Amino acid sequence: MSIGDFRSVIRSRFPCDRRSIRLPAILFLVGIVLFRLSVVHAQYPEKPITLVTPFAAGGSSDLNARVFTSFLSGYLGQTVLIKLVPGQAGQKGTLEAVRSAPDGYTLLFTDNYRDQLHKYTFRNDAYDTNRDLVPVARVNYGQIGIIVRTDGVYETWAQLEADARARPGEISMSHSGLWVALFVPMLQLMKDLDLSFRMVPYRGGGPAKAALLAGDADVSMAFPATVVADVEAGLIRVLATAGSERILEGVPSFAEIGLSPTTGYIHRVVMAPIGITEGRLRILREAFAQMQEEEAYRQMMTQLGENTEYLDGADYEALRIQQSNDYQELAQSLLDQ
Repeated sequence: MSIGDFRSVIRSRFPCDRRSIRLPAILFLVGIVLFRLSVVHAQYPEKPITLVTPFAAGGSSDLNARVFTSFLSGYLGQTVLIKLVPGQAGQKGTLEAVRSAPDGYTLLFTDNYRDQLHKYTFRNDAYDTNRDLVPVARVNYGQIGIIVRTDGVYETWAQLEADARARPGEISMSHSGLWVALFVPMLQLMKDLDLSFRMVPYRGGGPAKAALLAGDADVSMAFPATVVADVEAGLIRVLATAGSERILEGVPSFAEIGLSPTTGYIHRVVMAPIGITEGRLRILREAFAQMQEEEAYRQMMTQLGENTEYLDGADYEALRIQQSNDYQELAQSLLDQ
């Protein structure tokens, strides 16, 4: 609006001599005009967005976040900053995100375990992920693998399984914490195959892998992004991977070793605090959808050893409900033992 237009508005509203226009009336009109202009020109996001990740540094989710945020920033026009908030099996970071203002400037990068399983395994009166969070997008999914050192005694899964049966509870397995990405698949493995490992917790997937490499654990689990370089360097050997089909040449799938083909999947999801406006949620979802078309993004994820199996947040919601039902049954069966 030009100065001339502004004067015309004032004259039309107050058809009297300009000198008789009272200052309060002028200030009131100025306020209305400035407010309308700010609404017209304001465009979310106007400042950097914080992505809270309730994981330790060096794990697969941390590595995935570093890749996709570097591309997502270009589609949003603002930097997406990663804030690592590990602790309490992800509850600390989740609570921080839930308590943030639902303005689209604080998001949560979580997974299916923290989102749907933990409600059945941890006492928590502070939040309910179904009530307090809305999915923006499932970035991708990961298929976990059983890993050992190449200088260790195990060259195949069959050898490890035979030793575990001969020495129940003696083989140590490093994991990323109670009821999260490495812990749950191993529990399912022990339950379904009637095996027993000595479970040793660490603060995240990165420290769990470090413990294996240091010789403090005999076996561990990991997602491709965290071990691709170690496999190429000849430090780590993968003995089996999640799914019904082989994803690595010469390495059996979980289905082949007697596990359910759904065991060992992690769904990586970006969430927003409930209350975010539909307009801002739509902008975020559109940015994620547009990012999927960028070849450089897909290549970077491939180099990381990850896929780009994206799901819009609305589409992920149906899968989320099914996960909740499955995890309730899993938690109950394990806790009853």
